[in-house]
Parts: sequence; C-alpha cells; structure tokens
Amino acid sequence: MVFEIVTIKEVKLSIGKICREKREAQKLSRDELATLLNLSRSTIQNIEMGKNANLDNLLKLAYHFDLLNEIHAGLQIIGTKPSGIKIPSLY
Repeated sequence: MVFEIVTIKEVKLSIGKICREKREAQKLSRDELATLLNLSRSTIQNIEMGKNANLDNLLKLAYHFDLLNEIHAGLQIIGTKPSGIKIPSLY
C-alpha cells in the first residue's frame, strides 16, 4: 500500500492560495478584506502566505467566501469513515 503524505505546510499553502484567489476574484485588496472581516492586513497576508492562523480567522474567511457549507460537508464525511490507521506526527 502506498501512502501519500501531505504535510501541514502544504495544507496551509493550499488554504492560502484559495483565500488569495477568492479575494482577487472579488477584486478586494488585503486591506479591504481585512476591514470587512475586522482583521489586520498582516493576518490576511499571513494566511495567504501559508503562515500560522487561528481557526476563528480561517472560519471568518471561509464564511466570507461562502465555503462553510463545503467545509462542514467534508468534515461530516471524514467523521463517518472508520480509521484504524495510526497517523504519524507531521511536526
């Protein structure tokens, strides 16, 4: 069996890329998005660059970009799958 290992850094970069693409599609600057979400510009920049972000800020972005339903549906699917695999630490 071949395992595809995905790192936390790769996931952060993917989230950042999606956020940047969604922001640009709405023709918003980082400053404008930050103001709309009551966040700092540097928080938006850090998320887009794949740097650390807290869950609340990520969920604010997901809500703004109308992604919460998709995220919730994905979590429901994950929650119903049996898992007998021991997951190694990715840190």
